[in-house]
Amino acid sequence: MTTGNLHFYLGTYTDQPSISEGVAQLELNSETGELIPFNELAVLANPSYLTQTARGLYTFNEVVQSQAPQLVWLGCHDTAQIEITGDYPCHLDIDREQRFCAVANYGSGNTSIFKLDDTGKPIGKLTELFVDGSGPNQARQTAPHAHQATFLRHSPYLLVVDLGTDRLNIFAIDRQNETFRLYQSLALPPGCGPRHLVLTQAEDRIYLVAELFETLMVIERRGEQWHLCSQQPLLPGESNGEAASAIRLSPDERFLYVSCRRQNKIAIFALSHAQPEWIGAVDTGGQFPRDFVLSRDGKWLLVANQHSHNVVSFRRDRQTGLLSPSGFSCQVGSPVCLLEHQGAC
Repeated sequence: MTTGNLHFYLGTYTDQPSISEGVAQLELNSETGELIPFNELAVLANPSYLTQTARGLYTFNEVVQSQAPQLVWLGCHDTAQIEITGDYPCHLDIDREQRFCAVANYGSGNTSIFKLDDTGKPIGKLTELFVDGSGPNQARQTAPHAHQATFLRHSPYLLVVDLGTDRLNIFAIDRQNETFRLYQSLALPPGCGPRHLVLTQAEDRIYLVAELFETLMVIERRGEQWHLCSQQPLLPGESNGEAASAIRLSPDERFLYVSCRRQNKIAIFALSHAQPEWIGAVDTGGQFPRDFVLSRDGKWLLVANQHSHNVVSFRRDRQTGLLSPSGFSCQVGSPVCLLEHQGAC
């Protein structure tokens, strides 16, 4: 890697027509925006989501249960795999103390909780979390579909976004006894299909994207309970493609970005007022933007366009929040997750 440039990991789908073989890597020229792919980090089937700590990189195989999906840890000096009991795992997170790993399984709707040792290695499954239910969309919501599992950093809770039941399930964690208890199940608009969320650093506000309604919701914590405050369209005046996906908050928490896969756009919101203000949208330079990432310095945004097999870079104006194409892209087979390298091993 060239000194001064930024390094990113990519989660991919490896099934045909993809030419990817696992976890890919690329470098961003931090002056020009040029994207330079380099060697695959790991050969794995469908490593579709990634997260990293100082102890290593975590991913999984997004496959059906009969194909034995694995939680995969790529540590500094070791690697490990442990079987996941679930269909099509799609998201994972590590708690602040790096004791637990939560894996959301979209197909089966359960969230698997694994225990980590002092090196970050997964050493066993603690429990399975499952809240039954369904939604009104008979094509997409006949059963639970856990789509994101996120640990709070400042309090002992786990948030699980369930697309199939239109709920945000909040689990209280007893760290001493290593147990998880359903604390609140927040009902969201029927048929909205919640997918992903981001939290403010203070963890008193949630911005949540609804995949099926293609809306942005604001959820606030009042005391120890969470409440839905507002909902607004991601692309005002455009037809609903029922395929909103990723959501990111700028490092200074002044702007919010959401990708809409059918329209091939990223919606941009300013957060200077009480409620988000839509300020525009930008074409992603490809098809079906499954994921994107903001660089930690706030200067760049990279988009993973799954169906056109490319990653595209955008300059970001940190004052206005607006995006402009750098003119650079690179070919990557079915990119579906982007993660900036954090300086760990």
